[in-house]
Amino acid sequence: MNEPQQLLDFNPDFCRRIAKRGAVICITMLAIAVGILVLFDPSSSQCPAWTISDKNGGTSLWQWVGFLTALPTLWICFIALRWTYVSQLIRGGAAGGYTRFLDSKGHRDEDKRPTVTFPFNLLWVVMVMGWCVLCTIPLWMMLGCGVWPRYLAYLRH
Repeated sequence: MNEPQQLLDFNPDFCRRIAKRGAVICITMLAIAVGILVLFDPSSSQCPAWTISDKNGGTSLWQWVGFLTALPTLWICFIALRWTYVSQLIRGGAAGGYTRFLDSKGHRDEDKRPTVTFPFNLLWVVMVMGWCVLCTIPLWMMLGCGVWPRYLAYLRH
């Protein structure tokens, strides 16, 4: 009864593998986006000079790639490379920062221990998937520029 109960469903090896795979996916998306911006000429598309026009002048797709692909890629690569430090932060936060709601209100009941385990592994998978989807947004914006159909028709002939 006196042993501390595990409140965090956290497998550091599993989460490290997920972080590495997410970093590889984000690096790939960044390479594809930069490759498209460098190699394709958008002059006859809806986004001349890779600029999405709006009433305020326009926004360069280079900025979107920088904010929505490069920054998340740098962040997830940092996490993957410094995983030991990140996992220590996660464990330290879970060990010292948990207080039951009733304990925080002054009602102590030693017989009632928390029964809910925080599903960190699942949350981590969802977060890394979110980063990977975030990295694809500029590619979808390029698709909206109308550059792809012209190049796909060129490749068929």
